[in-house]
Amino acid sequence: MFASLISFVLLSSNAYSYLDPQFEKHAVKTYNIEVPGKALREKCYLLQRFPGLENKINKDEDSLCAMNLYASYSDHPKLKTFYGCPKVNSTSVAVEYYEVPAGMSEVQFQKTICPLTRSEKKKMKDRLGYPDKEAKFKFAAPGVSVGSILGYSRLTQLFKSVDVPPSVLRTVDLDTVLNHALAGRYLGLQMGNSYLNQYWYDQIGHLVRAKHGNVSQLPDVYTKPPYGLGIVPTSFYKDGKRRGLSANSTAYWTTRILTEDKQQVFGVLAENPGNEELYAEAFGLKSDKTRIDQFRNSSVFWPLLKDPRPISQVLGSTELPKAGQKMLGMQDSSDMLVMDFLLDQADRIGNIHYKRRQFFKTAQGKVDDISDKKYKELLAKPANTLTPAEVEVLGAIKQTGVSLKVMLLKDNDGGFDMNTAKKYALIADVKKTSATYDSWKDNADLFLNATMVVKHFSPQTYKGVMRLYGQVFGTPETQVAMETYFRNSLQFTAPEYKIFKNNLLSLYRALYKNCKNGTLFLDLDLKDYFSNNPNPVLTTTPGVCEGQF
Repeated sequence: MFASLISFVLLSSNAYSYLDPQFEKHAVKTYNIEVPGKALREKCYLLQRFPGLENKINKDEDSLCAMNLYASYSDHPKLKTFYGCPKVNSTSVAVEYYEVPAGMSEVQFQKTICPLTRSEKKKMKDRLGYPDKEAKFKFAAPGVSVGSILGYSRLTQLFKSVDVPPSVLRTVDLDTVLNHALAGRYLGLQMGNSYLNQYWYDQIGHLVRAKHGNVSQLPDVYTKPPYGLGIVPTSFYKDGKRRGLSANSTAYWTTRILTEDKQQVFGVLAENPGNEELYAEAFGLKSDKTRIDQFRNSSVFWPLLKDPRPISQVLGSTELPKAGQKMLGMQDSSDMLVMDFLLDQADRIGNIHYKRRQFFKTAQGKVDDISDKKYKELLAKPANTLTPAEVEVLGAIKQTGVSLKVMLLKDNDGGFDMNTAKKYALIADVKKTSATYDSWKDNADLFLNATMVVKHFSPQTYKGVMRLYGQVFGTPETQVAMETYFRNSLQFTAPEYKIFKNNLLSLYRALYKNCKNGTLFLDLDLKDYFSNNPNPVLTTTPGVCEGQF
C-alpha cells in the first residue's frame, strides 16, 4: 500500500501529460538556450545514467547541449550555432542540425540545402565539404518513440554493449518546430514522400491548435514569410485545400510532444554519426521477400549464435586476426537481439550500421582498442611529438592489430511497436506461431519453458539482464525507483513501461531457465577470449546464472 502511494505521487506528476515542468530534478545537468524574441529559454538536459551507475557528465552528450539553433546566448561554455532543416527522407519527422558553413547565413543555407534530397546533399558534401549533419531532433510521432531512443542509450551503458549514438532531452520553441513542419510538408510533396507529407501535415495541426485553440484552418500568418523557412512559395498555403488542418487526434499527440505551458516541443537530440556503413553481414546479405526472411536466411552471425557448441569450437581459432571479426559480430548481434527484445523493436533489420576500430594486444597480453579516427591521428603526428604511451599503441597495432567492424545502432526510434525478435523467435522459442503473435505476446509465463534459439551471450549483457530484473521486480522500493526512472527520466509512457516489464520478465525467465539447465554459454567476450590469460565465465559456477560474478 505504501509503495503504491509513493508510485502514485511520483508518477502522477510526470504526466504523460506534457513534459514535467521541473524536469531538472531528473537531469545531471541542465543548460539554457535563449530564443530570439522569446522570454522563455529552451532547455537541454543531460540525463541521469542507469540507477547504480555513476552520474558523471558524458562529453559527447555535453557536446550535443552546446548546439544552438539560433545565433543567441546559451550558458553552455562551448556554444556553437547550427542551422536546421526538416527531415525529408525516410518516414519519420525530425529537425536535422547542420554545421554552419563559413560566410553563409541561415536563410542562404536553408534555401540552398533544405530542398535537396539526401543523395543530392551527399554529392554536395563530397564536392564542397558541406552540409555536414551533426544531429537530429526527434519527438513523438507515428513510428517514433522518445522512450525507445533514450532506452537504448541507457541500456547499452548498463550492458556495456553495442555502440549507440549519444542523446539528450531537449526542448525547442514551438514556432521553430512549426516553421520546419510547414517547410517539411511542402518538401515532402515536392519529393513525392507521402509519409512525411502526411506526418508533417499532422504536426502542423497539433502545433497550430496548441497555440490557437481548436481551429480548422491554418491562420493566415503561417501562409507567408517568415514561416516555412523562406522556401515555401506564398501561394502554397494560400491554396484552400492546404489551409485545412489534419483531423487526426491532437490531444493524443500534443501531450506527448509539448511542455506543460505548450510553448515548446520536447524530444531527443541525438548525434548523427558520420562515415558509418551498412552492416549487411549482420542483417542479411541477400534480398528476400521480407526483411525477417533476409535476416533468417542470410545473416552471417545468427547461425553462429544458434550453434550449440562452445565458442572455441565455433570460432576454431584463438588468434585475433583470424577469428576476431567473427567473435565481435556474434557478440554485437547477440547484444542487439537482447536490447531489441526488451524495447519491442520493429524496425531493426536493414537498420544496422558499423564503424571500424583497431583492436590489438598490449605488452601485458590484454586486448585493447582505439577508433580508426584516433589511429589515423596518431599516424599523422610527427614521431618526435608522440608520447611513450602513443608509441606503445602504434607498435602494438603494427605487430598484432586488426581493423574490425563494430556494430552501431543509430535508428532506435521504432521501439514499442512490434517485437520482431519475440514474434519470429529470433532469440527464444515458445512454440507459438508468428501468425498468432497478438494472442500470446503478453504471456510471459510461456517463457518459463522457452528454448533458447540463441545459445551464446555476452556475460556482461546477461549480468545486466539479471540486475535489471532484480531491480524492476525487486522490493516495493526498487520497483517504484525503477518505474520513476524509466517513466520520468527516460520518458516511457505507461503503456511502454508495461510492455518493457513484460519483455524483461519473459527474457529473464528464458535466459535463467536455460542457463540453469546448461544449454547456453556466456562466452561472447572478445577481450577476454583473445587475451593471453583468458578467464571465461562458466554457467556451472555457483551464482553465475543469478548474475553474481
